[in-house]
Amino acid sequence: MAQTSVQVENAIRFGSAKFEMGATVGALVDIGAIRNGVWEYRFDKVTVKSDNAGAIMEAIRNEECGISADLMEINLEKLSSFYSGVLTHATVAAAPVAVTNEEHVLTGTTENILTYRNGAGTEVATISATSVSGGGTTYVRDCDYVINVNADGYTTIARAYPTVIEGATALCAVTGTTAYFLSAGAWDVQPAVGDHIYVTGFTETANNGVKTVTAVTADTITVSEVLVNEVEGDTITITRGAIVTGGTVYVNYTYTPLASRTLKGGGLTEFTARVCRFTNTDSAGKIFRITVFSATPETGITLNFPSDDADDPMLCPISMTGVPDTTLTAGEQLFEIYDEQHAS
Repeated sequence: MAQTSVQVENAIRFGSAKFEMGATVGALVDIGAIRNGVWEYRFDKVTVKSDNAGAIMEAIRNEECGISADLMEINLEKLSSFYSGVLTHATVAAAPVAVTNEEHVLTGTTENILTYRNGAGTEVATISATSVSGGGTTYVRDCDYVINVNADGYTTIARAYPTVIEGATALCAVTGTTAYFLSAGAWDVQPAVGDHIYVTGFTETANNGVKTVTAVTADTITVSEVLVNEVEGDTITITRGAIVTGGTVYVNYTYTPLASRTLKGGGLTEFTARVCRFTNTDSAGKIFRITVFSATPETGITLNFPSDDADDPMLCPISMTGVPDTTLTAGEQLFEIYDEQHAS
């Protein structure tokens, strides 16, 4: 048995609401998907009593309202607007960034990871490496060093394997102040023009160290550096590659990060009030709307990370407290409920 009947059918509300927020009523932005939208009107009741005539005044103070929801879209730009005045939001474009003289010590052939990566996980651009910060020997890729991209999308640099061109021979001389000459046989490996070679064993210091190949035959390597003529007889080793193990290199490159957003806080203390609004629209397109005119956050930000196999996404609870906007007409300063669904 029913105890009563529905008195006003269109006063029964169904469905959730659109949550909007902005600097003014005319600049509201849709916050997107939410759960658990709640609005409430609150105050402290004040009763003034007499000793002999009961209560002579009933009033309120600390009038406020609350509007809250769990955000399902963690949009940093919109989140920053709730916390306007104390948090700052910025966008970072996907623009190339130049890195200069990044120092790496290359030991053996172990890969060193460059500090910054392309957002796409591809090889960074315009790579060069030198022996001295801003100068010195400019090393040759695939001769002195090799480049790779690891599984995490970071570009790596490693010392190239030091291929032996001639090892421990006593048959190498210096001729014409620019060439190494092998008096019998041929080089074990023939370098290419532009390669660096590393020479050890000569008595004359100028004939040792890093040299740049300008021409090569089966028994002669010509270099760009000035040498000192020297007869064969010393035990000479020549390897391809200018970087000795444990050598320091200075790497220059350009990386392009992904476009990104940042939300930063700390040091700003005064909120800028926001307008907040819930709008429920029924199947006939009529709306039930609650607007809070001056609201600031009641709490900070909490982001709970769900488990990897959870069905639900991360939620961000937002709780705003509205207080009277004294620039508006008294009696209309705190909130407005607008109803088309039950208009008559």
